[in-house]
Amino acid sequence: MYIYRHENLWSFGGDQFSIISSSTLQKYNKKRKFASTPEPVGQVTEVKTGSKVFTIQKHRASHIHYDLRLEDETRVLKSWAVPKGPSVDPQVKRLAVLVEDHPYDYLLFEGTIPKGNYGAGTVIVWDHGTYTINGTLLEQFKKGKISIELHGQKLRGKFSLVRTNRENQWLLFKSNDEFASIGRDILGELPQSVLTGRDNISDISNTKPTSTSKNRERPSSKSKNVMSQSKGHAELEYLQYLPSKKIKPMLATAIDKPFDNKEWVFEVKWDGVRAIAFVRNNVARLQSRNGNDITAAYPEVVEAVKKSKIGNGSAILDGEIVVLDKNGHPDFQGHQRRMHIQNVKQIEKLAEEIPATYYLFDILYHDGKNVEQLSYLERRQLLTEAIRLNENIRISDFIEERGVEILAHTKKLNLEGIIAKKKTSTYKEGTRSQDWLKIKNIKTLDCVVVGYTEGLGRRKNAFGSLLLAIYNPKKKKFTFVGHSGSGFDDKAIELSYSKLQKIRSNTMPIENLPYKNRDTVWVEPLFVAEIKFTGWTKDGIMRAPIFLRFRDDKSPEECILQSDEPTEKVTGLEHQSKVPRQSRGSPGPNQSDTSGFSNLGKIYWKLTSEHANITKGDLIGYYEAVSELILPHLKDRPLSLSRYPNGIEGKSFYHKDWSMSKPDYAVTVPVYSEHRDEPINYLVCNNKKSLLWIANLGAIEMHPWYSRIKNFESCDNSSLLYEEKCGLNFPDFIVFDLDPYIYSGTEGKGQEPEYNTKGFKAAVDVAYELRDLFNELKIKSFVKTSGKTGLHIYVPIKNEYTYDQTRSFAEIIGKMLMSRFPKKITMEWNTAKRTGKVFFDYNQNSRGKTIASVYSVRPTTSATVSMPVRWDELGSIVPKDFTLLGLPDIIKGKIDPWKGVLDDKQDMNSILSSIVK
Repeated sequence: MYIYRHENLWSFGGDQFSIISSSTLQKYNKKRKFASTPEPVGQVTEVKTGSKVFTIQKHRASHIHYDLRLEDETRVLKSWAVPKGPSVDPQVKRLAVLVEDHPYDYLLFEGTIPKGNYGAGTVIVWDHGTYTINGTLLEQFKKGKISIELHGQKLRGKFSLVRTNRENQWLLFKSNDEFASIGRDILGELPQSVLTGRDNISDISNTKPTSTSKNRERPSSKSKNVMSQSKGHAELEYLQYLPSKKIKPMLATAIDKPFDNKEWVFEVKWDGVRAIAFVRNNVARLQSRNGNDITAAYPEVVEAVKKSKIGNGSAILDGEIVVLDKNGHPDFQGHQRRMHIQNVKQIEKLAEEIPATYYLFDILYHDGKNVEQLSYLERRQLLTEAIRLNENIRISDFIEERGVEILAHTKKLNLEGIIAKKKTSTYKEGTRSQDWLKIKNIKTLDCVVVGYTEGLGRRKNAFGSLLLAIYNPKKKKFTFVGHSGSGFDDKAIELSYSKLQKIRSNTMPIENLPYKNRDTVWVEPLFVAEIKFTGWTKDGIMRAPIFLRFRDDKSPEECILQSDEPTEKVTGLEHQSKVPRQSRGSPGPNQSDTSGFSNLGKIYWKLTSEHANITKGDLIGYYEAVSELILPHLKDRPLSLSRYPNGIEGKSFYHKDWSMSKPDYAVTVPVYSEHRDEPINYLVCNNKKSLLWIANLGAIEMHPWYSRIKNFESCDNSSLLYEEKCGLNFPDFIVFDLDPYIYSGTEGKGQEPEYNTKGFKAAVDVAYELRDLFNELKIKSFVKTSGKTGLHIYVPIKNEYTYDQTRSFAEIIGKMLMSRFPKKITMEWNTAKRTGKVFFDYNQNSRGKTIASVYSVRPTTSATVSMPVRWDELGSIVPKDFTLLGLPDIIKGKIDPWKGVLDDKQDMNSILSSIVK
């Protein structure tokens, strides 16, 4: 019901009653001639509760631009014109010009605005979805900073809109969350409408106006129908496509022995059901390897795919559906309970009792593009970016180069084996390729069941053994390979026997039966069984065959000897590497001689929901990958080591005084300690070999002094190192350590605060206040994450001032800042009195004190790294994004944000003079 007044619209929406101002749409109406434009009339519709929606329309007028529209609390669309369009790169800020409010009915408008009308040109809906916000849009709009999380079909994650000093000009930018992608051109990659798949350049024809002056008092039902029909048509098209499209997955060639090779990666061979997933617009279908629709059998997997990031996009995925036991290992016997159930209630019950997990390992199509011709590593990177993991969907991890070790590890865990995949391989549908290899811990063969023998004793009313055969594709006939009566439990016997009764046959389906155990009943060759055996007799019969499982995902014609019998020759393995590499993202030491390294496979970080097991080799590989970046910050500086020889959960200790043997390339210097009244023999890390050797000691963290040794070659004893000419008493930086004492609520009694978003944002807020103060004083500064909860700010200075002087300077700055923001900052030494504030630690500026180096790994459960960042990106980063596994890829090709920190020296006296003035 609508009741009009001159300025206000009164409306009933469900059970609520609201007064909504319609004056915000007057500007919209004045600009348009509704008799000649298909755009909807500007009037307010009834308010609704629930999620707020957004749209981004691609508008080709005089120039192509993109219009961002956010539904506000009055159900009007706040609108910004974004000339260059939105970006998913957190380093890119885009101008967004505030324009007139638009009516809610504009949300899904597509069409051509005729010449002579305001905004003449074509319009498509480039993206559409819901958004979430803390508080209300109008509240944040008034403050000039809008923080939202988009749940669209193309844009997802956190975005910010910030008002500038210029009228109606805002900045739109992406936060650095899991949906961010540096350097990605999402506009170029995904130009089409999310409703119709059309581009707005040439293929939207002129449409008749959907509103006229005669019907302005109501929203046009016709425009709503047109929009819903176009959206419905697109979805219907895809729904029709899903059942008919079949993908034959790429298959692996069996080989007998594992190998190490730097051109290959190795994955666990999951003991489950191979499944291809088709996904688009929250519609998902699952297909078995032989093309059968298995969507209904795994409702929890379908829901998991919908919840994943790809759920709002489109993709074809390849993976394995696995049921796991309580130890996280594949349980195929449990899985078999789910394979033959058709009753919906039973399926739902079993999905709760023994839920399945979908392990993804490849992607074939993404957002309308065929990506099969990309290399395996490129496809895996795309898969990682496209999927948000949850409890029922995982990405199957891989490890580079270490095939021998990985197979041995899977054998200890009683896993089936491994799959080796060539890094450069493309995806070849329906092909058994030597680019993918399978190496099993046990010899198995997929066989066709061609009959059974009558049972005796406790099996009197069932079968005694199954008669097994393989398929000969040349003769198109089945060849007998043996009997199997072992490996069945009572349920498997009962289920199998009932099925076999339905396919009994009077015809022998094999060429020849060399022997009979007892009377035989023949069946049609329809069922496939996986059989474990020890070898072959000279007559081609399996030795000691044991039944493992039935394979509903395989056809009888796939049971050929070549598919499971190991091949002797595989091209590309002639030059096998002797040096094992570690996991993806941070390979182990890439050196021909690994004699200096030990226990590379030792787990330093246990498996979590964020990452797989991370090994000592991964740690060494990380430091090798960032060696060129970290070494300049370690050079000529005494190093305090934080050692974790048994990983982050084992005992740890600080190590300063080195008294043991060391390789020739590693050097030490004796530094006089006033506290001990004797020299301490510090390690100094001046080359990559030393860096990797130190990492091999279990030194997760690198803690260098702020000062360095001048004339390193000549300053080689403790009496000289303290003198001015050697410089060790004169730091290169003043360091400000911001440590938030804002608790997550999960800490135990007496524990330090754990990382949490609120605490980190408080540290960022104080850091920006500190930078503003520095700007007033014309001080250049650099910022990095601590790798834990806070931030470190470095001010590079001429190394002419002592630690005592830099400490006093830091204390002055701290007191100045605290006088301005007493509610935000504390310099209190009593930790109990720091709660709710950011601790400003100036005392770090003391001789011999250290904090983790830039690019140093930290012993956190996420394996985070102390990461240098630009000041302008500090507000949008998430410290947990910078990890040992991911950082080497993040920094690839990126300009070092700390470039100049070692060279841009500032005069502290000049700074102090400006403070006094």
